[in-house]
Amino acid sequence: MNFEIEKIVEKNKRNIWKAIDDYRAHTSETSVLDDITDKFVDRLARDNAYAKMELRQLFRTSPVWNEELDALVINGTRTHNPDYERIRRLADDILAPAFDDSDEERQGLLSRAVNFFAIEKGDKTHYIEAIRALAPKAYAPHKKRSRIFKALCDALGISDDRAGSDFQRLFAQFADELSAKKIDFKFFVSLNPAHFLTMSNPKDDDRGSTLTSCHSLNSTAYRYNNGCSGYARDNYSFIAFVAADPDNPETLNNRKTMRQIFAYKPGNGVLLQSRLYNTSGGTYGVQAEARIYRDLVQRELSQLEKTANLWQTYNYFNNTHCKISTGVGFGGYPDWMYKGFGAKISIRQDKADSFEPFYVGTYGLCICCGTEINTNLYCEDCGEEDEDEEEGTSQCDSCGEYFGDVYPVSNSEGTVIYVCASCRDRYYAYCSECGCYYPQNEVTGEENGERVCCHCMERREKEKEEAEKELVA
Repeated sequence: MNFEIEKIVEKNKRNIWKAIDDYRAHTSETSVLDDITDKFVDRLARDNAYAKMELRQLFRTSPVWNEELDALVINGTRTHNPDYERIRRLADDILAPAFDDSDEERQGLLSRAVNFFAIEKGDKTHYIEAIRALAPKAYAPHKKRSRIFKALCDALGISDDRAGSDFQRLFAQFADELSAKKIDFKFFVSLNPAHFLTMSNPKDDDRGSTLTSCHSLNSTAYRYNNGCSGYARDNYSFIAFVAADPDNPETLNNRKTMRQIFAYKPGNGVLLQSRLYNTSGGTYGVQAEARIYRDLVQRELSQLEKTANLWQTYNYFNNTHCKISTGVGFGGYPDWMYKGFGAKISIRQDKADSFEPFYVGTYGLCICCGTEINTNLYCEDCGEEDEDEEEGTSQCDSCGEYFGDVYPVSNSEGTVIYVCASCRDRYYAYCSECGCYYPQNEVTGEENGERVCCHCMERREKEKEEAEKELVA
């Protein structure tokens, strides 16, 4: 085991130094990167090797595990378009009890009902009529096909919703195959400390900014980039991302186009999906993408743990099912806790009554001496105090002055910045729905006197549309 760990530590060191070189390649803002020492890299490499051991052992059993990248690389080799012959076989297996108990006429109806799911194209009116004859309430336009099939099984009296039942196992496979989709991108699911450090792209990139945030490693403007090493050192978080050019290893470290933090304790059956960040700021209008990424991770975890891919997903904010807390000393931005960021919590059915909450994040490391810290990138001994900071400790990102307290707001690009109280009250407005500050032109008043941001208004409209679709279904 010691020999194995040492191999991982050495690999981590290589990956971290390579990522730092890639990160500095296209930006003039390298002063922070220049301060990174062997002490920081060595400790982060070792801490990550031990902390992620349980997740790494699970991920390594996947056929798409890349040992050098320390990541799963999911693409067309792991996913596929629906196999309709397999769908037919699974449907026949599930409906076998109903076939056995039916006369010849009813068996004909069942066969035509199966064709609705097992034939890809063509006029399906005849098959829909068969479903309605067997289960009048099962079919509705726009209703998911897996839900139609489940309603059919319910009406036939063959459903068995007990966790671990043969019906549940076969139905999960059926639903998975029915919704299978071959993705045309590479999806990286990583434990690599280098990918955590570079989770956001460098600020002042000469190629143009894309996906920068308060976790950008080459900036001390924000205290939250301490979370880069904090996530890399905890037990259960992993980073999922898409890169601008996945065939160019450099872009994995300095040109991500989407990234999310997920967290999972092996065998526990609870998956946390944090805020989605992309080149346009993320969060708003990205529900479809977030659903795809969550589905890919859920499928992978279920396959690795050899259990049915049946999850119940909830909005994380104000959920009463499972609370995920930050670990002691975590200095990153716990964005899954905020209402407006669309975080999700998913509970797998086989663990619905036995899961346990867990912690995400832990202390980060000083990039100079490698000691544990819970804010920014430098410990008190290594940080250099600027002469301009005599009257305060934090710089306002709007006016540039220093103050004892600054406050988070979301600027017009969707990036969280920190401003003084005067700039906040002058240029930004509070959304009473999500509890965040936005530029005043993005917040409008309502009849009840409260003010709501355009993002929450957009979310309301989408939820209204989804609710109307559900009613139709």
